[in-house]
Amino acid sequence: MAGVRIKDLQDAKGIVEKFDDFQFAVDSSNPDTTMRLSGKDVKNAIGTKQHTHPIEEVDGLPGILEKKLDTTGGTITGNLRVEGDTHVKNLRVDEYLEVPELKYNRITATGNEFWVTDGGTIDEVAEGDDGIYLIALKSKDGEATINFQYKDILRGIFYNENEQGNPAGFRTAYYEVTGVIDQTRFYCVPLNDIPPQRFMTLARQGNKSDENRQGSVYMDGLQKFIRVSDKVKDENIGVGNIKVQIGNLQQINHPVFGQLEGYGALLENAYICGRLVQRDPQSGEDWVVGAVSVTGEQVFHYDETDKVSPDQIVLTAKEQGFTSSPGNRLWQYKDGTEWITLDTQHELTFLLTPSAEIWRGKSTLTLRYIVAGVYYDMITVTKVRNGDAAYIVTVDSSNGNQFLNGEMVTILTATVFKGSNDITANVPYNAFNWTRLSDNPAGDTVWNELHTAVGNQITVTGSDVYRRAVFACEVNIP
Repeated sequence: MAGVRIKDLQDAKGIVEKFDDFQFAVDSSNPDTTMRLSGKDVKNAIGTKQHTHPIEEVDGLPGILEKKLDTTGGTITGNLRVEGDTHVKNLRVDEYLEVPELKYNRITATGNEFWVTDGGTIDEVAEGDDGIYLIALKSKDGEATINFQYKDILRGIFYNENEQGNPAGFRTAYYEVTGVIDQTRFYCVPLNDIPPQRFMTLARQGNKSDENRQGSVYMDGLQKFIRVSDKVKDENIGVGNIKVQIGNLQQINHPVFGQLEGYGALLENAYICGRLVQRDPQSGEDWVVGAVSVTGEQVFHYDETDKVSPDQIVLTAKEQGFTSSPGNRLWQYKDGTEWITLDTQHELTFLLTPSAEIWRGKSTLTLRYIVAGVYYDMITVTKVRNGDAAYIVTVDSSNGNQFLNGEMVTILTATVFKGSNDITANVPYNAFNWTRLSDNPAGDTVWNELHTAVGNQITVTGSDVYRRAVFACEVNIP
């Protein structure tokens, strides 16, 4: 028989795969001798052996590759395996690039953003009629896929291209998971009108209701900081969500500390065993936190003959942690909503007499010692006549004195005492003048004007506080 023709090659596939096990009878030149060979022996004897040649040694191949991969573009179909080193000027991967280790200039590198949280890469996106998207995450057989959970808040970043196909920067998108199907599929809705994209990497930054899924650890190589956040319930990570941040702090405007600057650490709590050493960055000397305090008698007493005692009061300012120069010292007194500077007073002591012009006919006087416009302390001195009890004004807050999350509402109430008696109800409504002292002097002036003669109670919200503020109430008693 000259040969065998197999019409249905698909049926022969299983037979061909066992070719190495076939046995063949081969006649030799000796008519009395017949040899037996296996299929493997036949392939080794007459088959083409696997071999490797550099591309340049294969006739015609370099030219074909240049035509396929020149600037006009081209396509190589099938699998391409290159063993050895390959130099590529530009490499574009339309889908996934998988490598055991990615190195740049011999340094292991990742992108500018790195999250320690649940994450995944979008493999498929299907948009529904109601604006809800069905997402399928990329997965591999034998590898566990971390899917997101109901109400997770997801952050996604993807690369933009312009109409010419050139890089046009990154976009950040936010999504809320509205339903979970299985390990790799879930429904979500965009929170900032950016639809999900294939190949977009998603990271969980919070959860709307599950407190155990509201935290993450984040590293930003471009902004240069490491952050631990918690209690994140939407797409916004506010100052109150930052529990720890180390590195660049310039983007934080803290409700207590104000605008942070430079590099450092913002910690919600700190537990230290051992020494905490602080040094002045310029001199290298011990860094001491500064403060000032003012002490002295606070009452001028008048008897029935109008004789006053003492005839003068010496107020003494004490500086802690530093020693200022006279040029940086100021004594001021309060006149209505303004602080009036006493231009001739630059010492640590201030001599106050009951007849000084700065009383301006009033029975109470508040003075302030301030250094370099930063450190200050205040004291109030009162004139009391025999039979009269001293007036005292207290201010209470309904919601505490410190607010860390930037969202505050509190009611301030001023109470007037004469001796031990509460006389607030007898004080006219327009006798109460509220003042604010903050890092925004121009804003303080406007605020003070709006809160003059407004009664003994006001409501303070976050819009009333610029970084930090001190509120006081001055009562004009007839």
